[in-house]
Amino acid sequence: MSRKGIDLEAIGKVAELVPTSSPFQIGMSAKPKKEIKPFTIVGRLQLSTGSGTWDEWSLAFGDGRTGWLSEAQGEFFLMMPMPPPEAPEFEAVAPGQQLELRPYGSFLVAERRQATYVSASGELQFVAPPGSVFRYADLSGSDGSLATLDYGVDPGLDDFYVGRKVQLEELGIDGLAGWSDRKVSAKAASLNCPNCGGPIELKNPAGTIRVACPSCGSLLSRPEGDDSGSKFEVLDRLNAVPFQPSIPLGSTGTLLGHPYVVLGAVRKSCVVDGTSYYWTEFLLKEPKSEAYHWLVESNGHWSHVVPVPGGSIELMPRLATYQGRRYRLFQKSEATVEAVLGEFYWTVSRGDKTTASDFVAPPRILSKEEDGNETTWSEGTYVEKDEVEKAFSLKTPLAEPEGVGANQPWPRAEEEPLWRGAWFTLAIAAILLYIFFNVRGPKAIVFDKDFPLEGAAPSSTDVNSNPVSADRPAQPEPIVTEPFAIPKSGNLKVTLEAPTDNTWVAVGVSLIDQHTGDVRSFSLHSDYFHGNDGGESWSEGVQSRSVTLSQVPEGSYVLRLDPETEPGKAPNRFHLRLRSGVPTFGRLLFALFLLWLGPLALTFSKMRFEGRRWAESDMGEGSGSNEDSSGSDDQPRARGPKRRRTPRSKSDSGP
Repeated sequence: MSRKGIDLEAIGKVAELVPTSSPFQIGMSAKPKKEIKPFTIVGRLQLSTGSGTWDEWSLAFGDGRTGWLSEAQGEFFLMMPMPPPEAPEFEAVAPGQQLELRPYGSFLVAERRQATYVSASGELQFVAPPGSVFRYADLSGSDGSLATLDYGVDPGLDDFYVGRKVQLEELGIDGLAGWSDRKVSAKAASLNCPNCGGPIELKNPAGTIRVACPSCGSLLSRPEGDDSGSKFEVLDRLNAVPFQPSIPLGSTGTLLGHPYVVLGAVRKSCVVDGTSYYWTEFLLKEPKSEAYHWLVESNGHWSHVVPVPGGSIELMPRLATYQGRRYRLFQKSEATVEAVLGEFYWTVSRGDKTTASDFVAPPRILSKEEDGNETTWSEGTYVEKDEVEKAFSLKTPLAEPEGVGANQPWPRAEEEPLWRGAWFTLAIAAILLYIFFNVRGPKAIVFDKDFPLEGAAPSSTDVNSNPVSADRPAQPEPIVTEPFAIPKSGNLKVTLEAPTDNTWVAVGVSLIDQHTGDVRSFSLHSDYFHGNDGGESWSEGVQSRSVTLSQVPEGSYVLRLDPETEPGKAPNRFHLRLRSGVPTFGRLLFALFLLWLGPLALTFSKMRFEGRRWAESDMGEGSGSNEDSSGSDDQPRARGPKRRRTPRSKSDSGP
């Protein structure tokens, strides 16, 4: 956040400066490495919302321009004045609101507050009387940029600033003695609890403004303006530690490539359908970058959480998109702080409430937290409990995960590409083998012959000299063919063709092996009917049909044919063709089906896993259910990793 004004005005020193551990000093010069122009720090302004003080540094550029360099929770922001756009009045701006500020683009309102000028020194771009109040709204752009609407004391907009987050090494400022002092002073500080007298060792004295005593659990608050880390007052008096965190506070370790110290733990809850669900959020600090991150535990499932710019997130009904990844809304609830332990950089208290919304794209979770003054976003990544144990060298094993976590990845997710790749390779091999053997196969026509067929007239005897009644007309005589050879074992396709026209012919076929006497019998028929009914033409049947016999041995064979026709309407002939070694597509389909069994089993496993996940969601089927309810009823289950307050807001800054 930056303040209004154009011309620099020497004010000397106004009010007593609050001691802070900022790395900057008036008079420092910067030779930035990138597109930022060289500048000099010419003034210092301190501001407060009543729950923390932060610094903003007045900059003078060589070309006559001015700007501001602000800091909060170890992060630094370079802000430049811009012509004010058309913007709503302060009362009409709300956290989470999307604003179109032409020509600057679209911004999300991240914070809207009232603050006070505490003190100032050096050359500023305006006069800032100590104790005077101003109003502002901090914005987040879709491209990662930042902006501030400066309303001053009036409802209408006074000034507008646009900038971005910068790294210290990017600024090229020499002689950061204050930063070295901060590193030293931030190592540790000791004090005694004013409630129980127990010892408290601060791991982050430069940034801590709230601390919960590890002996009695009382919540202590540092008075505004104190930077010694030794003056704390009792804010919430307790007689016992409210809960025992699974990771000891003060633990150090490296997780996902980041070195961390565990500063504090917050126990939170939400109520769904009358049932309370609990989870724990551990505050982590990365000593090198001074950044604050979170480690969230819910039902034995862990997520590593970092803040993200809300303006970079595109919201749709039940969907959110961030960096090209789509997240589905999983749950929305009111989160309440139940208990706190350790050190915190903001004014946390029991009973604090926020509205939390979680969107999942396993193994990631995107979370939004809202209260009356700000909207913050964060992104979490699922971490196996073994990684957490190893990172912080825990002597006591962490609890085993229960059920399926909101952003827990499917345990066999790494196998899926291998299975699908193997299936694809084997499927291609099966198809190539099918083609190869079909091209190289014999496909020999071993029998191909026409047989005359005359319509049978009624007679007194049949072909076997048996009497024939009027309802049992005589039929053509059986036919026995000449021997023919099948040169190679394999399948045998038998095809019957006949020029049937509003009639039919059926042929019983017996394939007889002359060497073994084995007989395979089957029947084929040809029928084709057509006509006109009520002016509409119709037809049914076909004149040619086939049957395929599997695994017919090579050898010499004969056929016995028993034709049967409709008397007086028989076609004049029928044709029989036998083809050996005919390709059968069904075998390929069967082989592909067998190959599909592995991926199919994985797919069902994944579907079942996702079903268990979404049974715990407020948005999916089975919402509110507790599928894994075999545990004790007096231990409510968390519904997944929740949101926590992120370190974006300058209003929560400690000294």
